[in-house]
Amino acid sequence: MTLLAGAAVLGATVTVVVVNRETTAPPVAAAPVAAEVTLETSLWKSRKVKAAVQDEHTPLELGTRFKAARDGEVAGMRFYKPAAERGTHRGSLWGSDRKLLAKVSFTGETKSGWQQAMFDRPVPIVAGRVYTVSYHTTNGGYVASPGVFDEPVVSGPLTAQAGVFAPSAKAAFPSRVHHRRVSYWVDVIFRHRERHYPRPSDSPAPGDPSVSPTSSPEGSASPTVSEGPTGGVTTTPTADGSPSPSSSPTRSHTSDASESPTASGTPKPSVSPTPKASPSATPRPSLTPDPTRQPTREPSATPKPTQTTTPPPAGGFPGAGDTGVPSGVSLKDSKSITVTKDGTVIDGMEVKGEINVEADDVTIRNTRVAAAPGDWGIIQRSGHSGLTVEDTEVFGDGKQRTQFGILNQGGDLTVRRVDIHTISNGILTEQGLIEDSYIHDPKYYSGDHTDMIMCTSGPPSGAKLVIRGNTVVNTLEQTGAVALFQDFGVVRNVTVEGNFLAGGGYTVYGGAGSKGTSSNIKVVGNVFSKDVWAKGGYNGPVAYWDKDGSGNEWKNNVWEDGKTVPEGG
Repeated sequence: MTLLAGAAVLGATVTVVVVNRETTAPPVAAAPVAAEVTLETSLWKSRKVKAAVQDEHTPLELGTRFKAARDGEVAGMRFYKPAAERGTHRGSLWGSDRKLLAKVSFTGETKSGWQQAMFDRPVPIVAGRVYTVSYHTTNGGYVASPGVFDEPVVSGPLTAQAGVFAPSAKAAFPSRVHHRRVSYWVDVIFRHRERHYPRPSDSPAPGDPSVSPTSSPEGSASPTVSEGPTGGVTTTPTADGSPSPSSSPTRSHTSDASESPTASGTPKPSVSPTPKASPSATPRPSLTPDPTRQPTREPSATPKPTQTTTPPPAGGFPGAGDTGVPSGVSLKDSKSITVTKDGTVIDGMEVKGEINVEADDVTIRNTRVAAAPGDWGIIQRSGHSGLTVEDTEVFGDGKQRTQFGILNQGGDLTVRRVDIHTISNGILTEQGLIEDSYIHDPKYYSGDHTDMIMCTSGPPSGAKLVIRGNTVVNTLEQTGAVALFQDFGVVRNVTVEGNFLAGGGYTVYGGAGSKGTSSNIKVVGNVFSKDVWAKGGYNGPVAYWDKDGSGNEWKNNVWEDGKTVPEGG
């Protein structure tokens, strides 16, 4: 796609306030009258956009990936039209599962500038879930500005994460992200309700609804750090007080062996964190590039989409809406945490830093880890085993390098319903179970090998690595989505099953290398996507596959259109 450099004009929130006053019954001390207001917000101001005008002469779907910090509804959408663009345009709103939520045809368009259309009915959306708003052009005329999404665009409760596109003869879900982080200037009209109270002239009386509660609202989950009676958690919380025991909400799952088991909701006794001196800095693990890795060539700066339609994937693959911290969980702020007591449970925390696990059978759930700056979000140290991470989000800030979302230097590891993004590498482990997770949108820093799930040698004798039911998308043109490498030994006993896989230099590196023939590698029933690159990965779907390795199996792997992905690519 040809893109010219252009200056992006970013604006502030466009807000319209509709007031519906509700008089609340006065408590013992008279409370102020509450005003229920509806705020209408968009990402960019209604002003002229200075951007490069493009004309691809091919049908395209162009859009913006976004999320909201509050529950609300999408009432309509906008896009910026260049003067030379002709024809009719259809707008669409898509859910995190790629399902179409609403559509609208633009009417009464002006010759150029912002065009707006409202959906027949506003569409409710959930805070924290990722949605996509897009429009379809049959002629391929549009405006584009590189670099707009080098950082997320924030406007009020809205955060835009990326500009997306898809070559398509008709309206279709756009999921490709250009490596130059281009904005195609597609906007959303979002409404949410807030209750406002006048500022009292005196100190508020007890019972005044404008007073913030000092405890978690009834029915919401409290953050919990559960551990043995002798302590074992080093943490520097930003808020005072010991968390109280509580069972946090978890998503329901059936007990079928083919699906994820339900996490236990049984609370454990809560103990106040024990302050200690901060641990000394830990060395960065060595990631010397293996000469057996096949180098990938740089794409042209402006790859042009081909005229192929990318249908949405079949099946319910995980996305932002069903991974990470479930809606309704209350989080308590904390700095970095070091765990030294076996069996510790970290539940309902907002960690700014890292979680350093130096104990066995530790559980981290319902937690957000803002890892930057730092080398990793969560690390299980050598000599320890049994770490479980579930219903958790791990991410970098896109400015300072975070090398790993989860780094396992120890033994067994379970990762379930976890959202990992904006890091160099998602998960590095030699053994364990990674399932029902969403690992995506890495950030490249000079010298990086970017892999979403990486194994650098075979699991120890008697152990295995299972990667199943995940959405794994490497939006960059190098290394892989799932990478089985022989950096430190021969790869064996790995199952990659039932995943949605896309992107990277090759989507899958299959475990072959110079240290020996891989064995018992099973790549079965995966859906490979061309959403990121036309060949799946920039160079193809798979490389370094030992076809004749003992027990190696490649079967039932298909493209999104159902066509077979051949063994070895």
